[in-house]
Amino acid sequence: MNIEQTKKLSIIDFLDKEGIKPSKTRGDACWYLSPFRNERTPSFKVSRKDNLWYDYGIQEGGDLVELVKRMYNKPSVSDALAVIASQGIAPVGKATESAITAKEYTVTKMNDVRLLPLRSHALLSYFSTRRVDTTIGMMYCREIHYKIEQKHYYGIAFGNLSDGYEVRNPYFKGCIGHKDITMMAHMFNKWQDGCLVFEGFMDFLSYLTLVKRQDGRFVIERPCDYMILNSVANLKRALQYLERYTHIHCFLDNDHAGRKTVETIMGLYEYRVTDESFRYAEYKDINDYLMDKRI
Repeated sequence: MNIEQTKKLSIIDFLDKEGIKPSKTRGDACWYLSPFRNERTPSFKVSRKDNLWYDYGIQEGGDLVELVKRMYNKPSVSDALAVIASQGIAPVGKATESAITAKEYTVTKMNDVRLLPLRSHALLSYFSTRRVDTTIGMMYCREIHYKIEQKHYYGIAFGNLSDGYEVRNPYFKGCIGHKDITMMAHMFNKWQDGCLVFEGFMDFLSYLTLVKRQDGRFVIERPCDYMILNSVANLKRALQYLERYTHIHCFLDNDHAGRKTVETIMGLYEYRVTDESFRYAEYKDINDYLMDKRI
């Protein structure tokens, strides 16, 4: 990865992977709340045409490398390039639709949706590439088939509280139906005092895989329920459920969005919250730990 190659990678897609969504779009520009500070009026602009950012609050801007250096507090270009190389950022031309209009696209244009037990060899192989135990994947996920403009697609489906589904396959990441969190009780019809909070369902499945492997780093002594945010943007929805717990264990991503989310939860629930990201401090998330894919 070099600087010239990063110029072809979308800043919009990078922000999307960080859980940072545009507040509004006007012509060529996407406007965001600044990722560098708290604000109510979006002052951070990304030009889709030029693939450059500018923060009017600090009167600074630049390309993807400069953005990563600032957000990840990386002092050198080589450090920033290493982060970018690990992110799987989409090229400029392909990122705009997925980052800005993916929710509308999946909700309005998908039809003939069918849910089946997860049996597809291709989808189970996708779990294998992510080192997730396929038996665990089959236990918590389903196989979803759907059509877009009469073309047939399928993927792994993970349900949420609003009867929507997070959908994944090697080429697609999206949601069918309403976006929401997922809650799972440790025991049927009985809530525990503790809850483990994950950002996405792949991290949740990775955690269960590590527990099954008896990885001592991921053993929580007391039985706990599970909360999967399915996006840090769902935090407000999650708070009403977190209120019931006396022990909240946050297994969120080691990135800007993940850290900000943990800080918010800690600010609300103080001593009840434990930031568990130290268990995978050299990795972006639990799945990267499982795959031994360091930051």
